[in-house]
Amino acid sequence: MNLHSTETGRPAGRFKTTPALLLAAILMLPASLPLQAGEVSGRSSASIAELALHERPATSASIRMKLHGIEDLRSKRNDSPLGSNSMDELKKQAQARYLAKKLKKDVAHVRPYVDLAWAEASRREFVDPELLIAIIQKESEFHPKAKSRYGAQGLMQVVRRWHHDKLHPSESLYDPVVNIRVGAEVLEEYLAQAGGDMNRALRKYSGNARGYVNTVLKETRALARIAEQAASTQG
Repeated sequence: MNLHSTETGRPAGRFKTTPALLLAAILMLPASLPLQAGEVSGRSSASIAELALHERPATSASIRMKLHGIEDLRSKRNDSPLGSNSMDELKKQAQARYLAKKLKKDVAHVRPYVDLAWAEASRREFVDPELLIAIIQKESEFHPKAKSRYGAQGLMQVVRRWHHDKLHPSESLYDPVVNIRVGAEVLEEYLAQAGGDMNRALRKYSGNARGYVNTVLKETRALARIAEQAASTQG
């Protein structure tokens, strides 16, 4: 075999398999070849090759799996009913039902704020979603337009003049996304100032309101129990 290009005289290098060559090679196989382990009965070689032609370029290993009718399930491992995303969904559903019943609200009203609390907590190391939800419940009972006579606004009752450095001028504390973000940042700041003492951080957050710390921590524990119970039913 001539190993040099007829045009350049340079070595042609390794033979490169293309989808077209792959199709041609498969179509040349005898139709009577027995199915190998892992092949799907009833699927013709031509139809499998046609599928490979329409797929994005893949590694040789994944091409082999396609040709044998085997899907690469590695990319789907998080879609398992017992995956972390599914477990989190069960927990959020249970917490939303509990809060809706307790506050006599529709689940559809409460659920978006539960989701926002979980999303915000996932970006922070020392703040759990249950803690944020408990603070929202205590501060505003899930009323995003709540306002106090001291100027505290929104779900977590943030006072803009005290925390303007955490807000863009165009942002509104009546926006639930903004409010929960800033409230979590304030809490995290107070927690750092308190050397990790959550009781002290919550006291500062509430302005030393009587019974605030116990109420919030008790509700945090209740929400955590509800989440774990919901997850355990699927264990």
